[in-house]
Amino acid sequence: MKINKRATMESEYDQKDIVVIDNGTDTIKVGISGEDYPRLIYDNKCGSHSVQNDNDNPNNKPQLLFGQDLKKVVKEKKLNVQLSNPIKDGKIDNVESMKEFWQYILEDGLQISELQQVNLLIIDQVKNSKEYKSKLAEVFFDYLKVQSVLFMNSASLSLFSTGLVSGLSIELGHAVNTVVPIYQGFPIMHALEFSHISGAEITQCLENDLKAYEQSLDKFSEEEKLWIIKDIKEKMCYIASDYEMQINSEDNFTEEERSYELPDEQVIHITPQIRYHCSEALFNSAIVNKNSFSLPQMIVNSILRCDKELRQELVSNMVLGGGTSMFQGLISRLQDDICQIYPGGAMRSEFNFVADFQRKYSAWIGGSMLGSLKTFQSLAINKQEYEENPEGKMSLIHKRTF
Repeated sequence: MKINKRATMESEYDQKDIVVIDNGTDTIKVGISGEDYPRLIYDNKCGSHSVQNDNDNPNNKPQLLFGQDLKKVVKEKKLNVQLSNPIKDGKIDNVESMKEFWQYILEDGLQISELQQVNLLIIDQVKNSKEYKSKLAEVFFDYLKVQSVLFMNSASLSLFSTGLVSGLSIELGHAVNTVVPIYQGFPIMHALEFSHISGAEITQCLENDLKAYEQSLDKFSEEEKLWIIKDIKEKMCYIASDYEMQINSEDNFTEEERSYELPDEQVIHITPQIRYHCSEALFNSAIVNKNSFSLPQMIVNSILRCDKELRQELVSNMVLGGGTSMFQGLISRLQDDICQIYPGGAMRSEFNFVADFQRKYSAWIGGSMLGSLKTFQSLAINKQEYEENPEGKMSLIHKRTF
């Protein structure tokens, strides 16, 4: 399905539009259904600072800052701001902060003045419970008072972004990696595999490697340091085709060394060992001192938990999504390793990976596509039906979340 429009930030919100929000642990992606990419991408950060002697704030409740407002205050260093992450491991950790964050996104980010006209498509982790989503529904309907909400899992939407409704969804995110088969749009939950050896662990490993090679970044603030490390990871790190061969080779691989210019114009050297060591954690959790299945093993485990009749469709349609899936060399290495451990033997070519170049935003793009379909309204929960049966709210959430 082709997404055929791209609105500008100045365009007015139409009450027929669907606001799509992907609540990621690293970033929150926001936009309008039918658009190609998110309009807005926010860091998952909330700033809190005390406000004294404010007539509008008699209880001295801390003021919360988000987005560009927060970045400006942190940069200017004029206020003592306490930073926190309202989303942790794919779940809302601080509902009070997050509800103000959502309000900020809608009113300041998308410039929507009448929230009661808003239709929302909320994307979250496939493993989050319906009880958890019921608590979020209270925020959207009782606090923000939006018109309608549809909760959708990111795994199904990542698959849908490629035009598929059945296949194996492999999401490699900041805090969690998930592998789950999808059949006709619905996740097969008993075959779900997940791991925390994901983007955040790889970033921390890269920081440790830089220190070990005397490329310390301690002169920068924590925010600047994190940005630099992520930038190096995204631009220079890759998956080794044969890790053991490369790590044990006497060759210095000098032709693969890269230079990286820091914000203060100092140049540091990123050795080949630094470039491929941290990402190897996806294949060997001992790299980050953890004990977890490798990504290839997770994929095989998930497939083998499904009926034999479905397995061929899964191995033919393995969809990669999430920022951690962007490493160069990932697909080739996955094919090699899966072939070695798949029962009964298999040809490398049988394992077909679908990897769109915009897969970093695959869940949001899938949500944008779904929100543009006429079926959205029949799937979403609207405010009227939510309020008409107070005792049946939980049942409604259970029936209409995916």
